[in-house]
Amino acid sequence: MTTVLIADDDTSINAGLAERLRARGYQVLQAYSGKQAVQLAQDHSPEIALLDVSMPEGDGLFVLERLEPDVTAIMITAYGTVEVAVEAMRKGAYDFIQKPFEAAQIERTLARATERLRLERRGQAWETQQPLLQAADPVMDRVLGTARKAADSEISVLILGESGVGKEVLAQQIHRWSARAKGPFVPVNCSALSESLLESELFGHEKGAFTGASGRHRGKIELADGGTLFLDEIGDTSLAFQAKLLRVLQEQTFERVGGETPLKVDVRYLAATNKDLKAKIAAGTFREDLYYRLNVVTLTVPPLRERTAEIPDLARRFLRERPLDDEALALLKAYSWPGNIRELRNVLERARVLADEDTVSAADLPPELVESVEGAPEAGYHAQVDAARRRILEEALASNEGNQTRAAEALGLQRSYLARLLKKLDVKR
Repeated sequence: MTTVLIADDDTSINAGLAERLRARGYQVLQAYSGKQAVQLAQDHSPEIALLDVSMPEGDGLFVLERLEPDVTAIMITAYGTVEVAVEAMRKGAYDFIQKPFEAAQIERTLARATERLRLERRGQAWETQQPLLQAADPVMDRVLGTARKAADSEISVLILGESGVGKEVLAQQIHRWSARAKGPFVPVNCSALSESLLESELFGHEKGAFTGASGRHRGKIELADGGTLFLDEIGDTSLAFQAKLLRVLQEQTFERVGGETPLKVDVRYLAATNKDLKAKIAAGTFREDLYYRLNVVTLTVPPLRERTAEIPDLARRFLRERPLDDEALALLKAYSWPGNIRELRNVLERARVLADEDTVSAADLPPELVESVEGAPEAGYHAQVDAARRRILEEALASNEGNQTRAAEALGLQRSYLARLLKKLDVKR
């Protein structure tokens, strides 16, 4: 029997959901505050948690951050809390349901979550049912073929590509294919830290090495012993840091900051950058010897606009198998994606939160994305589709004397979704 924790301070919603879920065979725990939800989760270990974003004594994010990693969290959001919901997804929430909702919507979401749990119990975790990267595009297929060959050796790999194309994901895939797959994969974002913090983060430090160093700290290199260390945005590091890193790569030894004892490690190094390292070498801002040490094999990940064949598979993954209609897919394929896969993920995560129906449609995509595609010269198809939709809506309104509720029923749409379509398509009412 699956145990579900309901955390919502609205007593009517909480009681109504509890009664319905118990009737469907779930074991139910009820909490009316964030603090109470955390305590119940610790005491009873539920498999699924329905968390209201807004609660006293700790909101939904407060509870989410304190749940065990194996608890499937579903956020319940209200109007004006979309950004919080998207943030919760980034922190590991499985899905979102927006108020007001129908009980059937809760049940469908719980059914999907329960299926996910079933697969995990069979040793088929949701995230690993598919490879990390798809080979639907011929260019990406060649990149993955080279990556698989490189994974079988201990050589260093330099991954090039624009920001957001999936360089870290490719590095993870190389690690999975390698003989080190059972060891740790440790990523370090070299552009996110100052030089001194990056040195401490990578090499670790001894107690008293600097102000605030109250104890010994193991760095990322130590943590990656027996596995793979991924140096993301290596092109943003200083020459002084590059010299220290080169020594580690050559000798596989290092000292913690403030330490004197050399430490031996067994680490495989992968690196990535969106910079032109040859240009940086010519400008004197990147060491040529480090470049050749890292660049035994080079993999260039193409931007998403050059591999649109992957978008359907990526969309299914980011939408957690939620359906995407043909018009929305056509818009996604036509967009230029300056932020690449990272931007696609953010767009689809937001669309999941905003969608009024199970199927994500074009109306759920950001207006600026739709407008940029429809403003392109080749977008005549989308203009024709919108014109046809506008005619259908106008006829439905006319047939129902302008009554939007009856028009929505006639078209088989939710009233709120119809209202958004009318606004988006500028339909005269």
